[in-house]
Amino acid sequence: MEPRITRDTAGFTLIELMMVVTILSLLTLSVGLGLNRPRGDRAQDWARFAVIYDQMRAQAILSGEFLGLAVDTGGHQRMRREAGTWVPEGTRSAWRGGVALIAPRDSWSPLIFAPGGQATAVMLRFDGDGGTRLCRTDGWNAVTCAGS
Repeated sequence: MEPRITRDTAGFTLIELMMVVTILSLLTLSVGLGLNRPRGDRAQDWARFAVIYDQMRAQAILSGEFLGLAVDTGGHQRMRREAGTWVPEGTRSAWRGGVALIAPRDSWSPLIFAPGGQATAVMLRFDGDGGTRLCRTDGWNAVTCAGS
C-alpha cells in the first residue's frame, strides 16, 4: 500500500524554499566576485596603481596642497614638498611584477598632484601572468587600464 499524499505533506515549506534561494544567492555572489578579481600578484600592480593615483589626486584637492608620487620600475613612494624640494614620505612599495614607465620619461621627478585637480599625465606598462596592461591618464581623468 502506497502512502497517500495529502495537503499537509505535498510540496515544500516556505522555510525550505527560502533556504534554497539563500544558498543559490550566496553561490552566485561568490562566483561573481571571483571572476572580477585580478589574477596573480602581478595583475594587482596595475589595479593598485590606479587606486593610488586616483586617491592622491583626490587628496590633493581636499587638502589644498601639492602632493607627489615617485614612480619607477622598482616601485612607488609618496613625496611631500619641503623647502622647494620633494622629500620621500613613508615607506617605499615595490612592484610585484614588471613595470615600465613610458611617460613621463624622466623617472627622477615625481608625479605631481595639484590642488586644482590636475595631475601629471602618465602611462605605465605592467607585464604579468595574464599579459600586458597599459595604464594611462591625461592628468584630468581617472586612470584607465587596458589589457592585451
